Amino acid sequence: MDKDNERILLANVIGECIKSLQLDKNINQKELALLSGVSERSLRRIERGQVNVNVYVLRQLVMALGEEMPDFWRIVEKNMELMGEEFPHVRKRVADKVLRDNKK
Repeated sequence: MDKDNERILLANVIGECIKSLQLDKNINQKELALLSGVSERSLRRIERGQVNVNVYVLRQLVMALGEEMPDFWRIVEKNMELMGEEFPHVRKRVADKVLRDNKK
């Protein structure tokens, strides 16, 4: 699978995971937008996998949902595996970016 398709798949999986956690926690889009500081429009686009969410925004959403980033990434990885797609190099790139961003 080429890098563009990997990005699209990962964006969709992340969006689905955000949506799933939101439903599990019984939080609607408006509430999540207020809690996270992310606009409803941006949140909708993230949930639909229409954008590659940056780490800061993703962290805001994950924290607003009462989760920790490592736990969220485990959910994303599990969903990637359930889809029959394993991209260790994508996970490594994302993990490296998170580490770099956390050092700033």
